[in-house]
Amino acid sequence: MAEHVVQTALKLGVDEAEAYLENNRDFELRVRNGDVETVKQSTTKGIGLTVYKDKKLGFSYTSDLTDESLEEFIKRTLQLSEVADPKPWNGLPDFGKEEKQIGLDLWDPSISEIESHKKIDIAKEVEKIALAYDKRITKSYASSFGDTESETIIVNSRGISRTCKETGVGFGVSVIAGEGSDMQTGGWSSNKRHFKDLENVVDVAKEAGKRAVEKLGAKPVKTIRVPVVFDRYAAGSFWYGLLFALDGDSVYKKTTFLTDFLNKPIAAELVTIIDDPTIPRHVGSMPFDGEGKITRKNTLVENGVLQMFVYDSITARKAGVKVNTMTRRRGYKGPASASTLNAIVKSGNTSRKKIIEGITEGFYVTGLRGMGTDIPTGNYSVGASGFWITNGEIAFPVDGVTLGGNTAEILKNIELVADDLDMRGSLNSPSFKVSELAVGGKQ
Repeated sequence: MAEHVVQTALKLGVDEAEAYLENNRDFELRVRNGDVETVKQSTTKGIGLTVYKDKKLGFSYTSDLTDESLEEFIKRTLQLSEVADPKPWNGLPDFGKEEKQIGLDLWDPSISEIESHKKIDIAKEVEKIALAYDKRITKSYASSFGDTESETIIVNSRGISRTCKETGVGFGVSVIAGEGSDMQTGGWSSNKRHFKDLENVVDVAKEAGKRAVEKLGAKPVKTIRVPVVFDRYAAGSFWYGLLFALDGDSVYKKTTFLTDFLNKPIAAELVTIIDDPTIPRHVGSMPFDGEGKITRKNTLVENGVLQMFVYDSITARKAGVKVNTMTRRRGYKGPASASTLNAIVKSGNTSRKKIIEGITEGFYVTGLRGMGTDIPTGNYSVGASGFWITNGEIAFPVDGVTLGGNTAEILKNIELVADDLDMRGSLNSPSFKVSELAVGGKQ
């Protein structure tokens, strides 16, 4: 089908064409207090078509895949290109079909065979165990189980023809702990490509219960500048600010605080960040990116030095640079755009426990409310929660405070990186310590 769409577009007179076809099945159920609240299953099929004619771009998409509809869809996309303005950088990616696609073991056929009652049992069990973790846990926010199967195809007129089948499966729970008027929520989950790789139900449930109970009694602290430790699971929110600032088009427009820092130090030497979507069975892996390019490991920051910005083919041409493009596509309804795929901040060689033990007074951050970084200026301000450190030990839970500073300064003031990297998603980080940061709380 994808090949037919591309060939038909060429016969109608376009210079280049790309078809992106997607077929997804998604299942999700939600349990609250032992009762199944919702069960949803959906199937999505669609195709997106990009055409170029005289450097003019046309894009459209459809979920009607009948022969008659596809013919009209192709003609409509060509008409859109005719009314667009030409841009000298428009066109398909320059890489060819000579790259060989590698297998990453992202497809688990057993997922389609999991019976519904087993999925319900898992969701009910994880909720039951979490509720029993502590008598102060008063109710369930919800537990869930979900799985997905998807097939993606990219075909273009430069000879690219890629197919990927992948699965995902996961479950989790969130519970509410209370003491008087103090109510706190804690949750945890496990998400994998293969069903057999999922974490133990008991471990997930107990972690959710622990995260709810340990926050009881949280309070703000006085406004102060202290050392701050970012927990590995909260750190991702901070690193997103840096990754967004690496966008090549923002560099071209000079709307990122990192515009002039290529091949220059932007962080402490302890900081190395790679993007590696080639790890077998990992949830952040993919054999090819949103433009059909075979994925590879790229180094973004090495020993604190910025090594590359992130471009798609069009923004790279616009900026006049020759780089390894990296792109993501959010489905068939939109074109590919520059993006990291599976970012990993490399581990250090110090335990998180030792980092905390070395702080007389400080803040251990376990939750951030957003990214915090203003991309054009680098200014950093974000709501935070966690635990206060006194004489090298966790003293009490903290909430209702704000971290303030500048992302560039925070990066340079990273003193220690922990050895606790946990590869759970498409942005993975160990815990790390910043020498000093403003914690805004009560006056």
